[in-house]
Amino acid sequence: MLPSDFKPTDKAQADIILSLVNHNPKERPSSTDLLNNEELPIQIESVRGRQTLAILANPSSPYYHKTLSWLFSKRMDPVEDYAWDMSARSLSPQELLNQVLVKQELVSIFRRHGALEPPRSSIYPRTSHYGDNAVQLLTPRGKVVQLPYDLTLGNARMMAYFDPVVERSFTFGNVFRDKNDGGHPLMFGEADFDIVTTDALDFALNEAEVLKVMDEIVHTFPSLSTTPMCFHLGHSDLLQLVFEYCGISPASRRAAADVLSKLNIHNFNWQKIRVELRSPTVGVSAISVDELQKFDFRGK
Repeated sequence: MLPSDFKPTDKAQADIILSLVNHNPKERPSSTDLLNNEELPIQIESVRGRQTLAILANPSSPYYHKTLSWLFSKRMDPVEDYAWDMSARSLSPQELLNQVLVKQELVSIFRRHGALEPPRSSIYPRTSHYGDNAVQLLTPRGKVVQLPYDLTLGNARMMAYFDPVVERSFTFGNVFRDKNDGGHPLMFGEADFDIVTTDALDFALNEAEVLKVMDEIVHTFPSLSTTPMCFHLGHSDLLQLVFEYCGISPASRRAAADVLSKLNIHNFNWQKIRVELRSPTVGVSAISVDELQKFDFRGK
């Protein structure tokens, strides 16, 4: 006999409870039946399973390296191997030649401003500077590393270890975004021009020089001055002031900046950006998003 106040709102849970108290023992579900029941509200995990995972994840455990060896000994499924490069786009000989010519002109502009091309890290330990779509990899020794999300962090890591610092530098390379589908990550080409200084009095002058570099690039390639294009100029201080004005909490600003960086790229319009900003992982209020949208981050 069930108590009179037994009035569960979830029908699936009510059916499970009623089946467990069925008068006919043969009609009651077994433990295996319950574990296989997709309507079960809570996933039951055995204590032994949790203990096993803790042992396997402990680097000092003798089973840790055995687990890694087993993971890296697995062969990729032939279908997955074939599908890995399906999203890759091949370039025609003319497009490849155009890339070479463009790169030569950019190098000439960067060198005219005294920039050099020092080596930069292309793979480094996982960092918290980027969001969930950074491409992370596991080495056979159990180290989690990541591919470049941009070309800035590699330069920063090199500057931290080497002296003297190259004040003006440039580089060309690829950056990656994880599509979270198990396939080849998105890969984009990027060119970086950096000015590094410890003199606060030079900030305005250096920022003006960066704008001058952009101006020279526009005038070097006729298509940039005759085709409608949009150039995005970002400044961390201005972005923080915008966040402050819109009432976005400091805890949400990094995630919000990651979302805003996709605005007007491919099909990421304000409607999609708004959905991501309002998601629980970012946590920006509707009022703050409305205020943020007024800026729109681009000219007419």
